[in-house]
Amino acid sequence: MHRFTRHTGIALAAVALMTGVTSACSGSPAESKTPQPRKTTSSSASPAAQSASQSDREDLNKEARDLLRISDRWDADEKGLVSSGSLALPGENLDETVKPGTALRVEVACAGEGTVTFTVVSGTAKTAKRVDCRQPKANGFDFTTAGSSLAIQADSPDEEGVGTAYVVSRTT
Repeated sequence: MHRFTRHTGIALAAVALMTGVTSACSGSPAESKTPQPRKTTSSSASPAAQSASQSDREDLNKEARDLLRISDRWDADEKGLVSSGSLALPGENLDETVKPGTALRVEVACAGEGTVTFTVVSGTAKTAKRVDCRQPKANGFDFTTAGSSLAIQADSPDEEGVGTAYVVSRTT
């Protein structure tokens, strides 16, 4: 009786395995003829929407740069300027031309709807400034480097709706 039960159990397991493999490899005719709905994702934007968003961000960056008058400053004081520009969000620009102990003036601005947190880091020195982009003005603070590089970082929960600009210059 023991042999009969064992052989029957093995045979039933083999049949169950073949049935499972067979049904997995072939679909029923009703399933194959029924059209399957296509899944669409809302995160993929059309190229036109992406370029419009890019253009909007560039316009916001230009507004922020205009608040700081970046082009006027480069023409007037090339030697005192350390770095300037716009930052991607989130993003970072790194300048490795500063020396430890350099006294700097950091000015930041943003344009658009939302806030941006600008963070300046050099060695162990770190200063963060949160800026409301709906109030169009330059925000500045003094900063002394503690390392041989200077990182300017920008972060915002409203990445798509804000533009940024910064200027770093030596203080005399």
